[in-house]
Amino acid sequence: MSTNQREHSYGDLREVVVEIMLDEGEHGINSLDRVLEKTALELCKRDGVATGRQRFSHGPASQLHPGDSELVLEIVWDLARQGILTFVPDATNPNSPCLRRSRFSEYALRRSAHPFHSNTGFMKALCWEADISPDAVVYLREAVSAFYMDCLLSTCVMLSVAAEGEFLRLLRVAKNSRPYGRLFSRINDGLNVAVKIVQFREAINPILTLFPKPAIDELDHNLDTAQTVIRTARDQSGQPTGALPPSRDQVYLYLQNFIPFARQAMLLRQELNESPFPRIVQAH
Repeated sequence: MSTNQREHSYGDLREVVVEIMLDEGEHGINSLDRVLEKTALELCKRDGVATGRQRFSHGPASQLHPGDSELVLEIVWDLARQGILTFVPDATNPNSPCLRRSRFSEYALRRSAHPFHSNTGFMKALCWEADISPDAVVYLREAVSAFYMDCLLSTCVMLSVAAEGEFLRLLRVAKNSRPYGRLFSRINDGLNVAVKIVQFREAINPILTLFPKPAIDELDHNLDTAQTVIRTARDQSGQPTGALPPSRDQVYLYLQNFIPFARQAMLLRQELNESPFPRIVQAH
């Protein structure tokens, strides 16, 4: 290991490890040492460092900063715990299991519309698409953290609070809208959120053609998303259901679908004359 090399952040190294595993395909990597070697080569490429033969006379992994080496191994175990990587027997070396992508990882890391593999990645994808209220941001960060700790019911609860908050924010704007407020005024504040969503659909339907396509496209689907997430953790009366959580794939899909829902809520607020919150700047 080399203390002369630049030390990298957890997020940077995690991104590298994930890309390596995606590139390896179905066969995976047969040792953690190989993961370290490929990580070193990829970091040299990204950092613009020459990769001459002499430089790697003791192997590429020897050029990693000691902190990077420890963190890469920690990331591998994190990804295994999160269901993204899995260890499988290696017929050629039974004492050293092969590291491969799981079935879940193929969807989560490559096929999803807004791929993310960390809390920071989700928040960046979300805040790029929409402006989110500070209260919702708190719950969303908790939701993603719970997801990566495999606390799936907690994820649904936090996500449902954020979805309800963003919908009620949209409803407040609709009720206070000068040109359209009268259409939404009958939606009583004492109703539970599921009923409010139904009545919001009915109220906005006569004026949908007055809005630009991006603001109304997939509106039914995105409102269904909000309702589904809320119902996962609560019953029709708004009380906790105590039900078993959905599968990991389904919860990941809920997180994915929150992004277009939040974007549409933002566009509708703008059409209904609200000044949006400023975009959240992610700390680096």
